Amino acid sequence: MMYTLSSPTVLASDAATHPAAAPVLRALSSAFRITQDGATALGRAWLARDQEATGIAGGLVQLLDLNSPTMPETLRIAGSALKGGAAVGADAIASGRFGNASQVAALVATEATVWPDAPVATVPGLGAAPASAAAAAAAVAAYWAGPELGLEHVRALRAPFSLVALGGSGIFESGPTVYGPRSAPVLELIDRVRTGDLAPAQLSAVTWPVGIWSRAMHEAAWACLREGRLRFQMRAVLDVTMEFVRANPDLTPAATRAALAALHAMTVHRLVGDVLDEKPLGELALADLGL
Repeated sequence: MMYTLSSPTVLASDAATHPAAAPVLRALSSAFRITQDGATALGRAWLARDQEATGIAGGLVQLLDLNSPTMPETLRIAGSALKGGAAVGADAIASGRFGNASQVAALVATEATVWPDAPVATVPGLGAAPASAAAAAAAVAAYWAGPELGLEHVRALRAPFSLVALGGSGIFESGPTVYGPRSAPVLELIDRVRTGDLAPAQLSAVTWPVGIWSRAMHEAAWACLREGRLRFQMRAVLDVTMEFVRANPDLTPAATRAALAALHAMTVHRLVGDVLDEKPLGELALADLGL
């Protein structure tokens, strides 16, 4: 699977350069906050859905996936164009995504929460899944497949999730511990991003020696796995990215990606600062030091 629970920066960066970045990130964030009560309600809503409308919309998502180039294909196309003497803009490459809507849906259906119901539904790219998981997966896939997927089909796929989301409290995790035991530093960072304290140019100017950033992020992911914080990490990275996109609505895809490496390092540094080994922790801290 291209997108995994342990590599949220790949998912968040792709979402941040989506034409509908803010709604996509909000949908993903909501999916990874679903409570057990919310999941139960989602299962009921999915079983009561308009099966014909969701079936047609789901089929269209799969068709769009077939014609949607992933990042390796985007790079090959760009390479061929450059060899032919054509100009290739940085934004065209930065807008590429490593995975498609079905792969995002499969991640949500597998990892967003512990689904309480039996696998009676089907999620493309995954197979049998609980009805609650199918509802959450369809809602996210609908946004990811846009803007090519028509509004009518987006609404059909999102209908069960939207119905539950509007149904009252207790549907999504919230509060001061939503990012786990290190929520306070993450919330402080989100506030800095929201108020514009971290400028894109500042973030993109932060660099690491080759391989250092990826190694430190990998070590942090292992720490999250060991401490049971992988979903907290996903939530934190998605939410920090969402606030960054909202605070910088006119930023180009290339400039967005350039800023996210430092921002995600700052996020993960705060999330695992109490359990990560000193060396990778210091390497992640280079983002803060660089500012």
